[in-house]
Amino acid sequence: MNRLHVMLGVLIVLFSVPSAMAITVDGQRGAGEWDNNWAYGQVEGSGYSAVGPFGDKMVVFQNGNWYDNDPMRDSGTNYSENMATVGPFESGYDLNGLYAHYDPVGDVLYGMATVYGLPGDLDGDGSISSVIENGDTLGPVTGKQINGIGPGEQFSITITQNSKSVLITVSANDWTVSPLSGSFPGFSESNVVAANSQSGVAVYEISITGLKDQFNLAPGESFEVRALAGGNLDIPGEDQARIYFTIPNPDIDLEKATNGVDADTPTGPELGVGDDVTWTYVVTNVGDVPLENVVLTDDMLGTVSNVISKSMNTDDVLDVGEVWTYEAEGTAECGQYENEGTVNADWLGIPVTDSDPSHYIVRCEPDIDIEKHTNGYDADYAPGPQIEVGDTITWEYFVTNTGNVPLYDIVVEDDMIGVIGDAKIVSKSINNDNVLDIGETWTYVVTDTLEECVTQYENIADVTGEDDTGTVVTDEDPSHFHCQPVVPVLTPVGILTMIGILGVLGVFTLRRRD
Repeated sequence: MNRLHVMLGVLIVLFSVPSAMAITVDGQRGAGEWDNNWAYGQVEGSGYSAVGPFGDKMVVFQNGNWYDNDPMRDSGTNYSENMATVGPFESGYDLNGLYAHYDPVGDVLYGMATVYGLPGDLDGDGSISSVIENGDTLGPVTGKQINGIGPGEQFSITITQNSKSVLITVSANDWTVSPLSGSFPGFSESNVVAANSQSGVAVYEISITGLKDQFNLAPGESFEVRALAGGNLDIPGEDQARIYFTIPNPDIDLEKATNGVDADTPTGPELGVGDDVTWTYVVTNVGDVPLENVVLTDDMLGTVSNVISKSMNTDDVLDVGEVWTYEAEGTAECGQYENEGTVNADWLGIPVTDSDPSHYIVRCEPDIDIEKHTNGYDADYAPGPQIEVGDTITWEYFVTNTGNVPLYDIVVEDDMIGVIGDAKIVSKSINNDNVLDIGETWTYVVTDTLEECVTQYENIADVTGEDDTGTVVTDEDPSHFHCQPVVPVLTPVGILTMIGILGVLGVFTLRRRD
């Protein structure tokens, strides 16, 4: 019976509860020792429904009915007989409550059972030392190194999964492990430890190790456990309980959205370069046990820790059905963008994870602009500024990335001067690298001296660049200036000489007419 309760409880724990404080199999219920385990599930489990499914509770199936606790005085073939043949107390073998906890890391199944009467007092007379003939337990006896399973007790636990079944029988302070169907290599009495108490809180405790080697304990797998408990001289019959349980199925779900769009596949929402981007991550516990150590990461952003809401409470446990919403922000970049969120958590060391991608697109539109100035004038049209022979000419070339992608391999050329090399760059508006970033302007300056008057001068600047896909962009801009020819200024001597020459020419002309 001790084993039975514990086994049942432990198995139950598998399908319900988080980790608890350390459990010691000593027949004593320490302060808080079982408080976080399945015991409270019977009374407080919000997932329980009287008609099933039974969620986070273990219930007993007996004689066609489900019970929250094993009924009192329910022994015998009709489940209606009282094992307490003497009384006035209830029998110490009449099962009451079941508790359980499974340690998946250590593969240890713990269980605890309470009984209606005093443990070891089969006949219910309140004594465990006077009526041995009725199956009472005298207390500690020889045999296994445990406490308080006396020679009058007799109980068994049958664990069944699919076609495999094993029987654990306890009697006279000893137990045996007997396969009923299937193979159980290495599973023996050494895997079982039990203890009970004849004073204080009436409890039985048990631990069973090595179950992973014998049964499939994967999440969602089910077991049937049948327990029978009584005494050697139990005339009315044994107390029986049959329990069905499911290994907990921890699970988690992540749904990621970009600007409110659940864009699992490209292209996602269309944005402009520099637009605000808000990524929303909705994390939900879709399993049947609470989850701890929840960590959310993004393959492009790193750890995401900005939790903006929790649907149930503000603690650090993601309860069953609870939703946590995270948020991260960024700035839209050119191209087809994808980032993937991943959430990890665990239940009693069993990890769970989920990932979800999201997308957006910014249409890449490379573009470039060049503006050429002559002596400070944007002289796109003739005549432009007037420049005299000997004056300094300053040409400025302003090259700006007017597209939405960075540009590379920038080349500036003037049809009258040739290539304007990087040595002529006097400033870069964003940084000093060799990438013309979005919105960045590079300024080139070339100077010369006008040596010969040109009535009207034009030269055309041309710029080329390309984006990281190899798309070439170009632009050109003309500039002009003009030069006014110089009229000689005559001195007085020059003027007299000019008059003389004109006079001679006039006399010569008149004589020819004559």
